[in-house]
Formats: sequence, structure tokens, C-alpha cells
Amino acid sequence: MNVAITIWENRISPVFDSAETLLIAEIREARIVGRKIRLFQAGMFDRFLHMLHEHEVRAFICGALCAGPARLLETQGIQVISFIAGDAEQVLERYIRGDDLTEFAMPGCRWGRCRRVGTKGQVD
Repeated sequence: MNVAITIWENRISPVFDSAETLLIAEIREARIVGRKIRLFQAGMFDRFLHMLHEHEVRAFICGALCAGPARLLETQGIQVISFIAGDAEQVLERYIRGDDLTEFAMPGCRWGRCRRVGTKGQVD
């Protein structure tokens, strides 16, 4: 299973619409077996979606994400975990373990106020 995270330096990029860097982690047997960094152009959602399919991404973790793009990703079979903030590696490790990611919810998004926060990771 491949997981994609929008990043800025070592943190999750706070807003998807201005993100330009994607970390793609290949997960096998609850371990990271490979990492790729891919650049993409903000505002080119069709190309972004194509890149996710090309890299067989099944889960997408990001900061703030509008409802429209989130629904499009989900209709393509991609699990969306949005409104997440913090160190990308810590979030990835917690996701792989299947831990609740609520503690990484963006400020103001705790207790179910924002979409898709608190989703537990599920790894093949």
C-alpha cells in the first residue's frame, strides 16, 4: 500500500491548495520500505490525481482540504485524512500503526468539527 502526504520541509503542508511537494511512502507489513518525493503544481488537480494513480496511492494525508477535491479523491478509492498538522514522519508512523490521529488535528478541528479527523490508519 502506498500513502501520500503533502509536505513542507519536514511537516505536513498546512493547505493543500498551496502544497507543491508530496511524500509517497510504500508500506509493506506495517513497515516503510520505500520513500519518494514528487513535486506537483498547485491548482492542477487532474495532474495531481493522475500522479496518485500512477504511484498506486491508497491513502492521502494532508492539511486543510476543500470538500470537492476530498470527494473526488474518495470516489477514486483513495482514503482521505485531512486537516492534519505536525511532523510528517510522526504522523506516518502513527498511521502505519493504526493509531488515532486526532492529536494531530489542526487547531480548531478537534472533536469532530472538521472533516475526516480522527481517522485510524489501516494498512494492508
